[in-house]
Amino acid sequence: MEDFKSANVDAVQNTWAIIKQDTPQFYVALLTAHQEYQALFPAFANVPVGELFNNADLHSLSVKVFARLSELIVFWGNADALISKLIDLAHLMQHKGRGTTQAHFDNAFVVLMNFLAAKLGSAFDPEAKQAWTVTIHAWHQYRFTLEA
Repeated sequence: MEDFKSANVDAVQNTWAIIKQDTPQFYVALLTAHQEYQALFPAFANVPVGELFNNADLHSLSVKVFARLSELIVFWGNADALISKLIDLAHLMQHKGRGTTQAHFDNAFVVLMNFLAAKLGSAFDPEAKQAWTVTIHAWHQYRFTLEA
């Protein structure tokens, strides 16, 4: 949890406020960059990539995931609440049990950073980029430890 202290909370919260409504676009970007990941999502595994943005199941999933991310970002300033949310998320998501590997997360991180850069433009300055990098890696490391 020490990594959390080095992140700029304001940079993450301020940039999140700008892009948090663009939920389906992130998943479309992820599944376009890594089409092999689409098979991990049975609800829209056979939907052509060009039709994903309008798919109700993808919208539902992305809204749920981004809502959980929003909760983490809101609780950023309260370490106990943040840890509790991360524990809840680790138990809920069970990524490891679904065969999700470190490579999946690494690739999703690259897509996320590109997504943030494209959506935020100049607001995704070096400080925001560093804050997101520290945040995502710290969250993932903590959750991965819980799922072990």
